[in-house]
Amino acid sequence: MDKGEQLAQLKQAVEEVNYLRTLHFRNGEFNAWKDRVCRILESAYGKESLEYKRFVNAPGTTFIARTETGQREDYHFRLDCYESALKSLMN
Repeated sequence: MDKGEQLAQLKQAVEEVNYLRTLHFRNGEFNAWKDRVCRILESAYGKESLEYKRFVNAPGTTFIARTETGQREDYHFRLDCYESALKSLMN
Protein backbone atom coordinates (compact mmCIF):
# COMPACT_ATOMS: atom_id res chain seq x y z
CA MET A 1 0.00 0.00 0.00
CA ASP A 2 1.47 3.34 -1.00
CA LYS A 3 1.33 6.62 0.93
CA GLY A 4 -1.56 7.91 -1.19
CA GLU A 5 -3.70 4.91 -0.29
CA GLN A 6 -2.76 5.25 3.37
CA LEU A 7 -3.70 8.93 3.36
CA ALA A 8 -7.04 8.08 1.72
CA GLN A 9 -7.69 5.47 4.42
CA LEU A 10 -6.85 7.97 7.17
CA LYS A 11 -9.22 10.53 5.62
CA GLN A 12 -11.92 7.85 5.58
CA ALA A 13 -11.21 7.11 9.26
CA VAL A 14 -11.70 10.79 10.12
CA GLU A 15 -15.01 10.79 8.28
CA GLU A 16 -16.13 7.71 10.23
CA VAL A 17 -15.75 9.55 13.56
CA ASN A 18 -19.08 11.30 12.98
CA TYR A 19 -20.79 7.92 12.64
CA LEU A 20 -19.07 6.64 15.79
CA ARG A 21 -20.43 9.67 17.68
CA THR A 22 -23.98 8.48 16.95
CA LEU A 23 -23.37 5.08 18.58
CA HIS A 24 -23.78 4.08 22.21
CA PHE A 25 -20.51 4.33 24.13
CA ARG A 26 -20.45 0.55 24.61
CA ASN A 27 -20.49 -0.24 20.89
CA GLY A 28 -18.11 -2.74 19.35
CA GLU A 29 -17.35 -0.64 16.32
CA PHE A 30 -15.15 1.88 18.14
CA ASN A 31 -12.46 -0.68 19.02
CA ALA A 32 -12.56 -2.14 15.51
CA TRP A 33 -12.13 1.38 14.08
CA LYS A 34 -9.23 2.19 16.43
CA ASP A 35 -7.48 -1.13 15.66
CA ARG A 36 -7.83 -0.52 11.92
CA VAL A 37 -6.38 2.99 12.22
CA CYS A 38 -3.49 1.64 14.31
CA ARG A 39 -2.71 -0.93 11.61
CA ILE A 40 -2.73 1.78 8.93
CA LEU A 41 -0.42 4.00 10.98
CA GLU A 42 1.88 1.10 11.84
CA SER A 43 2.14 0.19 8.17
CA ALA A 44 2.76 3.79 7.14
CA TYR A 45 5.09 4.96 9.90
CA GLY A 46 6.02 2.05 12.17
CA LYS A 47 4.96 1.31 15.72
CA GLU A 48 7.80 3.32 17.25
CA SER A 49 7.09 6.45 15.21
CA LEU A 50 5.90 9.73 16.66
CA GLU A 51 2.89 9.62 14.33
CA TYR A 52 1.75 6.22 15.63
CA LYS A 53 2.33 7.19 19.26
CA ARG A 54 0.58 10.54 18.78
CA PHE A 55 -2.58 8.72 17.75
CA VAL A 56 -2.42 5.90 20.31
CA ASN A 57 -1.71 8.28 23.19
CA ALA A 58 -4.06 11.04 22.02
CA PRO A 59 -6.59 10.81 24.86
CA GLY A 60 -3.85 10.66 27.48
CA THR A 61 -4.77 9.17 30.81
CA THR A 62 -8.50 8.78 31.21
CA PHE A 63 -10.36 8.44 34.43
CA ILE A 64 -12.80 5.69 35.25
CA ALA A 65 -16.30 7.09 34.86
CA ARG A 66 -18.82 5.24 36.94
CA THR A 67 -21.97 6.93 35.74
CA GLU A 68 -23.51 6.45 32.32
CA THR A 69 -23.22 10.18 31.66
CA GLY A 70 -19.54 10.12 32.59
CA GLN A 71 -18.89 7.12 30.34
CA ARG A 72 -20.69 8.80 27.44
CA GLU A 73 -18.69 12.01 27.95
CA ASP A 74 -15.43 10.03 28.14
CA TYR A 75 -16.30 8.19 24.91
CA HIS A 76 -16.90 11.48 23.07
CA PHE A 77 -13.76 13.00 24.58
CA ARG A 78 -11.67 10.08 23.29
CA LEU A 79 -13.26 10.36 19.83
CA ASP A 80 -12.41 14.07 19.74
CA CYS A 81 -8.80 13.35 20.73
CA TYR A 82 -8.35 10.61 18.14
CA GLU A 83 -9.94 12.75 15.45
CA SER A 84 -7.63 15.67 16.26
CA ALA A 85 -4.58 13.41 16.19
CA LEU A 86 -5.55 12.03 12.78
CA LYS A 87 -6.20 15.48 11.35
CA SER A 88 -2.81 16.68 12.57
CA LEU A 89 -1.13 13.78 10.74
CA MET A 90 -2.75 14.76 7.47
CA ASN A 91 -1.56 18.38 7.51
